[in-house]
Amino acid sequence: MHGDLLLVVLILVFGCAAFLFGLVYVVGYVLSAVGRGMWGLVRPCRSPGPTERVQRLSRPLRCSRVNCRKVEYRNARFCSQCGAPLNY
Repeated sequence: MHGDLLLVVLILVFGCAAFLFGLVYVVGYVLSAVGRGMWGLVRPCRSPGPTERVQRLSRPLRCSRVNCRKVEYRNARFCSQCGAPLNY
């Protein structure tokens, strides 16, 4: 009898604690998403550094190895198939 009551109380306590932790997590996640969105609106724009390539949409990139010659349509520096540097 007392064991059943103790089990019910433990389940209620842990259930309420889990609910509250979940609620705190969701509120924190929403606040961080809003903060990231607001920061994205006001952050200063930066130019690409020397190692970053400006994305080219007009022409695909081709692998520099003669045996591979895979065409990449994404902004990449190396071939996804063999790892060789890409040509413009």
